[in-house]
Amino acid sequence: MSPEQPSNKTSYPIDPESGTEMARLMFQERLFNENMGGVLSEQDPEVVKNLKDVVDLACGPGGWILNLAYALPETNIVGIDISKSMTDYARTQAWTQGLN
Repeated sequence: MSPEQPSNKTSYPIDPESGTEMARLMFQERLFNENMGGVLSEQDPEVVKNLKDVVDLACGPGGWILNLAYALPETNIVGIDISKSMTDYARTQAWTQGLN
């Protein structure tokens, strides 16, 4: 019996590798962030400044985590997404903005 090969199919309703979807997610993140008053604005500032590690599951193109990285430069921040193109884009944006 041969081992099953992983399928490239996902249950994501929209093509996660689509440039259009990436642009939509970036626009959506910017709107949410602006209207919520910034990243983690609803949290106690004392708690936020003591964050050491943050994981963003389904990070998309990384807009939120990039904003968080600027707000908390000493915090270890990791983004995970189903889409390789989304994480590649987020990684490139981080690199070009001097974040690692």
